[in-house]
Amino acid sequence: MPIPELKPEKRQGFTDRRRRPTPLFSVYSLTRRGRRRAPRRNRDLSRHSYVDRYDLGTVVILATSLLLCVADAFFTLQLVARGAHEINPFMNFFLAKGPLVFLSVKYVITGISLLLLVVHQNRPLLNGRIRAGHILMVVPVGYALLILWELSLNLRLS
Repeated sequence: MPIPELKPEKRQGFTDRRRRPTPLFSVYSLTRRGRRRAPRRNRDLSRHSYVDRYDLGTVVILATSLLLCVADAFFTLQLVARGAHEINPFMNFFLAKGPLVFLSVKYVITGISLLLLVVHQNRPLLNGRIRAGHILMVVPVGYALLILWELSLNLRLS
């Protein structure tokens, strides 16, 4: 998700000719007819701007994170069946309702969180040192480490 090199400004004025900026949610994001993939101007880098087309890398990270979320839920259910306890009280509440409820809530919460990160991927954080999209790249790594931990616990309990 690197931001492409921006071209130098060719305009004389600082007024934006667009009637309105790209919206938070755009129909063009779903139809692949959108044109904006990244901020277009240097001054857009210092403020938040939305895009209406996402690159393949973002889609791959999103899909990988969702698959790893399901794998995490599966391994958590295996551990609970072997006598372990869910330490997250929020998710433990849904686990008590049943495995399908647990999986559904976990998937929906993760999906909504990832969607918010994707939509706000150009938002500058920490005084512009990183962008929200950088957090999105860390999610699958975190899930992979969590799954490795769960696998090691499963081996100990078998």
